[in-house]
Amino acid sequence: MEYSKDMLFFCYDFLLQKKLKENNIKFITTAISNDQKRFWLYFRTDQVNSVIQQHIKQ
Repeated sequence: MEYSKDMLFFCYDFLLQKKLKENNIKFITTAISNDQKRFWLYFRTDQVNSVIQQHIKQ
């Protein structure tokens, strides 16, 4: 299987990450960017997209 950036979601938003966690969505990894900002990496699934859309609407 070949991976592309479209299959991944880099989350830099603490509140969004909290919502993803509350929905029992597991991240692939977490790290600190070159700009010293923490992010979480997720596979972009329908469930992840749904939580993102709900977060944007608020």
